[in-house]
Amino acid sequence: MPLFMDIASDSVNKVHEELCGDNVEVRINDESVIVVLADGLGSGVKANILATLTSTIAATMLEEKMGIMDVLETLEATLPKCSVRKLAYSTFTIVQVFRNRMAYILEFDNPPLVFIRDGEIIELDRQAIEFQGKSVYETSMEIEKGDIMAFFSDGVIHAGIGSILNFGWQWEEAADYLLARSYENKKAKDISMSLVDTCYNLYGEEPGDDTTVAVIKVEERKYVTMFSGPPLDMDKDAEIKRLMERGRGKKVICGGTAANIIAREFGEEIVVDFKTMSDRVPPIARIKGIDLVTEGVLTMQETIRICDDYIHNRVGREIFQENNGASMLANLLFNEATTIDLIMGNSINPAHQNPDFPEELTTKWRVTQKLIDMLRYFNKEVNIIYV
Repeated sequence: MPLFMDIASDSVNKVHEELCGDNVEVRINDESVIVVLADGLGSGVKANILATLTSTIAATMLEEKMGIMDVLETLEATLPKCSVRKLAYSTFTIVQVFRNRMAYILEFDNPPLVFIRDGEIIELDRQAIEFQGKSVYETSMEIEKGDIMAFFSDGVIHAGIGSILNFGWQWEEAADYLLARSYENKKAKDISMSLVDTCYNLYGEEPGDDTTVAVIKVEERKYVTMFSGPPLDMDKDAEIKRLMERGRGKKVICGGTAANIIAREFGEEIVVDFKTMSDRVPPIARIKGIDLVTEGVLTMQETIRICDDYIHNRVGREIFQENNGASMLANLLFNEATTIDLIMGNSINPAHQNPDFPEELTTKWRVTQKLIDMLRYFNKEVNIIYV
C-alpha cells in the first residue's frame, strides 16, 4: 500500500506588504506528490510574481515528467530579470515523492531542507549541479513511515535579527525546534503553523522578511467511510448497507435520516448519548458496528468552524478533544484519517439539483461541499460515492 503524504504550509508576509514574496505549489497525481517552495527576489508584488512563476513552472513540468535540467533552463529563460542584479532570481526547494517511496529533492539557495527520521536530523547526501553559475543540490533517497521533511524560506533564519536575537535564528536552531515538534506526534499542519508562529514572535510581530514553512510528514494511510446524504430512492437503502459493510476503516454516519437507514438495514437500535450534547450541536448517538453517529447540518457546520478557527490560531488543539459531536467528527476526519470515502445519496448530488428541491437539501449540499473543500485544504483524499 502506498504511503500517504501529509502536507501543509504556512506563511506570514513581510510587514506592510499585502502579498507574500514566497509561494508553495502542491501537485498530487497517481504517480507522485510534488511540493515546490519558491522565494522571489525582494518582497511584495514582484517577489510574489517571481515565486509564483517559479513554483508553478517547476511543478507543472515535473508533473509532465520533464527532466530537471529542462526545468532549470525553462526557469532561467522565463523569469523576468532583476533590473539591479540582472538575475532571473527566485530561490526554491522542490520535493517529489513517488509511489515506489523514492523521494527526489532539489534545493537552490533556500536554507537546507530539514529531514527527520527516528528522532534524529539526517544529513542528506546532496549532489551539486550547476545553474545560473550557482550550485543546485539534488538528493535521491527512499522514504519511510514517520519521516518528516520540513523546508522554508530564509525569512525563518532571519527571524529576530536586530531585535530579540542579534544574529537571527540560525538554521541549527530552527532544525532543533522542528525536531522537538516531531517528538509530539503532531500533524504537518501543527508543525508548519508552530514554526511560522515562533518566527512571527521573534520578529516582534513585524516580520522583516516573508516567512514560509512547508512540511511533508510520511504516514500510513488511515481510512474513514462516511455516509451523509440519504438517497431519494428507498430501494437503494440496501446498496447503502452493502457499501458500509465493504467500507474501509472507521465508519461514520452524519445525519438523522442516514442513521435511521443504517439502523433499519442492520437491525440495530439507535441510542442517543445525551452526555455529548452541547450548546452548539445536538448529541451523538450509538449504533452497533458504527464508530461515530452525529446529527447532520449543524454538526458539519460546527466541524467546519472548529477547523477554520484552528487554522487561524483562534483555538488550540484542545478543541479536537471536547466531548461533542463536532469535535469528535473534526478529530476523526482531520487528525486521524488520510482518506475519506464519502457516500452521498442523490438527494444532495449537485448534478440533480433543481429549483423544486427543498431548501434543507440544498443547504445540506452547500455545507457538505464546504466540508469537502476543507478536507481537501488539509490535503485529505476525498472519494465521493453517489448512490
